[in-house]
Amino acid sequence: MWILGTIFGVSIIALIFFFFWGSSGGYPQEKYAEIISDKGSENPAQDDTLTVVTYNIGYLSGLTNNTSEPRTLELFENNLKTAIQALKPLQPDLIGLQEIDLDSRRSFRINQGAELAKGLGLKNQAIAVNWDKNYVPFPYFPFSAHFGRLLSGQAIISRYPIQKHDRLVLEKVADNPFYYKAFYIDRLAQVSQIKIQEETVILINVHLEAFDKPTRRKQTQFIQELLKQYIGKYPVLLLGDFNSPPPSPEHPDSTISLLLNLPEISPVVPRDLLISSDAKTFPSDGAIAKIDYIFYSSDRLKLLEWRVITEAQQASDHLPLMAKFRLIEQ
Repeated sequence: MWILGTIFGVSIIALIFFFFWGSSGGYPQEKYAEIISDKGSENPAQDDTLTVVTYNIGYLSGLTNNTSEPRTLELFENNLKTAIQALKPLQPDLIGLQEIDLDSRRSFRINQGAELAKGLGLKNQAIAVNWDKNYVPFPYFPFSAHFGRLLSGQAIISRYPIQKHDRLVLEKVADNPFYYKAFYIDRLAQVSQIKIQEETVILINVHLEAFDKPTRRKQTQFIQELLKQYIGKYPVLLLGDFNSPPPSPEHPDSTISLLLNLPEISPVVPRDLLISSDAKTFPSDGAIAKIDYIFYSSDRLKLLEWRVITEAQQASDHLPLMAKFRLIEQ
């Protein structure tokens, strides 16, 4: 009996050790919000317009995102190449990225933000870490599919200098068990001040809760209040993966309505087209939902065009959304 008791006791101690070790991070917390700029960091402007993209790259794992399907280095390299080839002809000035790996076992430790910035010729990055764990035991089975070491987050990459950058952690799902919370991603609002010619533009990049609607509603309400700090003072862009479909008979209480109903900002996709096939961004192999958005302050920015970038194919399980603007002189 004592042998069984000893085995049980050792197993419990090992499990406790794994919990605290695995759920801890190894990246310096002072670098969780970081601005990275090359020398000569202001690229020449293409023209007097501003091209903006939001793209949840799904760690460049394509349609295998969050599945236990085996992946190869070649998959990630090909998806990186596809993403760059899709975005480069747009000559983007500002890109908000969600679900990027910075140094993760599951994506062969490629710094995806840096590689995308390099491939697109953009010299400024604002990084916001939202997942720093020594070992994430997901997907649960088989064990070989575990993500393992994760360093992931969001990023803003820019043609223009990023003057200031804040990482705001949004409310968590209150009733998730403690062990789930310990390994779960932080949902963020990433706020950057970007110097464009003589103007300071505010770009807010978000990735909201996917699985718990009450929490996503609270996060969206926080974004509403956050906007009040900047609307009327600066040109404002709000973009990202909001994990909410537009309002419809099937989704009458959609959380994105909180932002769609704000008079101070406008979606780049007209409201009457939000449920159209041209506006849908997920999944990338046959989009049936719109959960990725770009909003803008229409008193300071004039919208010229928008479209979903289908050329990105299945580099991610999302498709990027692009909008082109012209700053309104004051």
